[in-house]
Amino acid sequence: MNNKILSIHYLRGIAGLMVVLFHFRGYLNDVYSQKDLGLILFKSGAFGVDLFFMISGFIIALSTRNVTSKAIFAVRRFFRIYPAFILVFIFGILTVYSSEPTINIIKGMFFIHRDYSTTSPEFGLNVLGPAWTLTYEIYFYSLFVLAMCFTHRYRTILSSIFLLAPIVTLQLYYNGQLSLNSSAAANVSPDNIAFGLLRFMSSPIITEFVVGMIFYEIFSRVRFTIKNEVAVFALFVCSGFFITCYFSNSLFGFGLNKFGLMSAVLLFGFLIYDKSIGFKENKLLIFLGDISFSIYISHYVFISMMNLYKPDFYMQITGWGRFFMMTTITISVGTLVHFYVEKPFILIGKRIEKSISNLRSGQAVTA
Repeated sequence: MNNKILSIHYLRGIAGLMVVLFHFRGYLNDVYSQKDLGLILFKSGAFGVDLFFMISGFIIALSTRNVTSKAIFAVRRFFRIYPAFILVFIFGILTVYSSEPTINIIKGMFFIHRDYSTTSPEFGLNVLGPAWTLTYEIYFYSLFVLAMCFTHRYRTILSSIFLLAPIVTLQLYYNGQLSLNSSAAANVSPDNIAFGLLRFMSSPIITEFVVGMIFYEIFSRVRFTIKNEVAVFALFVCSGFFITCYFSNSLFGFGLNKFGLMSAVLLFGFLIYDKSIGFKENKLLIFLGDISFSIYISHYVFISMMNLYKPDFYMQITGWGRFFMMTTITISVGTLVHFYVEKPFILIGKRIEKSISNLRSGQAVTA
């Protein structure tokens, strides 16, 4: 398996874009004769979050296949996420989020949700809107690297246990039952000193990282041959199931029993096809996958800016015009952030990785 699996990369770009378009859905409502046009087209676009989590589980397992250093893993994840996040976060605080309570700003900067007494999995979101999902990513990375401290070979199994055990035990203890419903976090008393942490750790959406790692193990370790016709049929059926659920809203909502289920089916179909036939390189989809994190983390600020400042060029355009204008702004800014923030800092991270590797090699020789 290559370090960049096209099916995964394409889906990552699609997932990021669909979350953006989900937040833009309101621009198409109450404008045309079909009053709920935005809802029809993009109400289910939030599925991208669930798909992101599964892809993350897959990618982290894949990217550590030949990496045993916990320090290198931590450096990679830090420089992949934090520089772009903190730049957009600071920009947001200096402009549209300046009136936010200081405590919320501090929480947001360190990936802590606003309010753990509210419904999971969002828990009141982050000051930077979609950044609420990064809290789950950081939690996953932390438990994954902890698993690597014990075993590299069985890192996915052990990290899965670390992820699932709190969900099962906390839900059974506090709720008296186990549920995959995204809002089924443990009903912990607010007086509990670990209230927020226990609520967060019991959020069922965390199971989606485990699904991603399971897919990795199946498609990297299990040897099987699939006929091309079967792979095409699988992709067709899985895509058809996904599209049906997407537009019917029959599986609407976060969690493995809703968006997560349709995302898992789609991911399965793409991986089957990729393993058997392989996707051709498409520069547009590769580019979209490259900038997916940048557009995901930055687009919400521009929605807030337009709603707050209401510039004339924005207010004079409605419907599809406003929709495509905001999409263009988002992709343009995301491209700039990717090339001038993400990539340079990833390069810095690689230099640090090299230094760590050289240091370890030197110590090994000395020993």
